[in-house]
Amino acid sequence: MKYRLSIMFLIVLTGMISIAAFNPIIGPLARNLGLSDFQSGCLVSVAGLCWLLGGYFWEKQTFMSRKWLLASIMFVYMATLVIFALLADYAVHAESKTTLFWSFFILRAIAGFFFGGIPALAQAYVMGWSTKETRTQGMALFGAANGLGFVVGPAMSGGMASLGLTSPMYAAAILLFTLAILFLVFIPKEKNIEIERQAISLSPNDKRIRLYLWIGLLLSFALNIVQVTIGFFVQDSLGYSTQQATQLIGTGLAISGIMVVLSQIVISKYLKWHPKKVLLVGLLFVALGLLGLLLFIRFAYVDFTFLGIGIGFTLLGYSAGASMAVQDHEQRSVASFIAALQGGGSFIGPVIGTALYTANMAFPYSFCVLLIGIVGIANLKKRSADRVESC
Repeated sequence: MKYRLSIMFLIVLTGMISIAAFNPIIGPLARNLGLSDFQSGCLVSVAGLCWLLGGYFWEKQTFMSRKWLLASIMFVYMATLVIFALLADYAVHAESKTTLFWSFFILRAIAGFFFGGIPALAQAYVMGWSTKETRTQGMALFGAANGLGFVVGPAMSGGMASLGLTSPMYAAAILLFTLAILFLVFIPKEKNIEIERQAISLSPNDKRIRLYLWIGLLLSFALNIVQVTIGFFVQDSLGYSTQQATQLIGTGLAISGIMVVLSQIVISKYLKWHPKKVLLVGLLFVALGLLGLLLFIRFAYVDFTFLGIGIGFTLLGYSAGASMAVQDHEQRSVASFIAALQGGGSFIGPVIGTALYTANMAFPYSFCVLLIGIVGIANLKKRSADRVESC
């Protein structure tokens, strides 16, 4: 059981790394190819929208076994990564920028649609393998792969900048290909017995989890805005070249990724805080990190450190809070909502972020800080209300 869960964890983690690694490189890549800032945001957003649609579509399909369906989805998704990277490598001198943009747009739409099937089917596997006693642990593992991949991906992207802007896409495709082979070899084919499926009866508007889901969506929204616009921001603020900006961002995001992992270890092992308290600390550090990037970009590594601590606290806070707020039979519903949050943030964040950046380079980060302040106040009010009810 452990090796099967490990393979599924790595598939989801690598899938999230591959989709998130695209965010930091799209800004510099778009400028190299003569595309506008807004067009670069559209390329990320269309993948996010198709991710949501694909997740819903692929989970319902029964025209082949789930094993071969997941493997086929992974292979098609890998192909879109490689084709996009090859097109970007050889399109520097393309005459028609409009044709180039729409070629990229279609590729990203296909990539998002097929990618959506990876976490959806992986979650179905985890649910089928787990019992009522181990279901929460399995869903926690699934959530950790989603959250960690969304942070590690951009860090890997920046770290490989010296090899080329498209190198993370090739690397992600190779990793996914390796895991697809491991999946086909080591995961047994399903028997005729259907994997148990639980109807999603819990509403995302349920008052027990509503605030946690809004905070999760806001975090995904803010992360996508930062990842898509930070390349422009560094270049325009510091006058860096594309390679210098990408290397700085890569190192900064790597620092953030390390802090995400360390902060979650500290919370899990040493801090026995309630999720609401964890959320307050996390949101505060995210806001400080964003303000630091806006006002003190020359101390970017410190800003990324604060941002990583905030992301780690907030990720664990909203996922644990939502899980603890519901009963055992509702855990899959919560896991589905949490998984969808990142797709939602990937859809709305990039377009809004690049549109705000086009208006004024300070607007995206100021807007995120404002939203974080609003949900922070809402979280404080909910804590106060819960205390009154418990008295």
